[in-house]
Amino acid sequence: MGEGAERVLTIREAAALLKVHPNTIRNLLAEGRIPAARVGRQWRFLEGELVAWIRSGYPAPARMQSGAPTKEALWHSGNVQENTTSSSQHLTERSLDALLERPTG
Repeated sequence: MGEGAERVLTIREAAALLKVHPNTIRNLLAEGRIPAARVGRQWRFLEGELVAWIRSGYPAPARMQSGAPTKEALWHSGNVQENTTSSSQHLTERSLDALLERPTG
């Protein structure tokens, strides 16, 4: 597998990752509650998407990264798992803060 490529999982592999029975995965699929794609007649899951899906169910305090300032510590659910304290993020936050400031004068 190349660098940056995600693992594609079957129903059984997704169930093993989530530590549930394959029928639980099938039920979640039927309810449309779990991220998956149909390939032919089979369902496939991206490992990173399943991890992000699990994290999205955490209460906000549990999504905090230890040691990070509160403002920057919350994980954003989705398929991106990067360091939340990058310099480009600081620049983006500053430019958004500037746009949202109340006009003075």
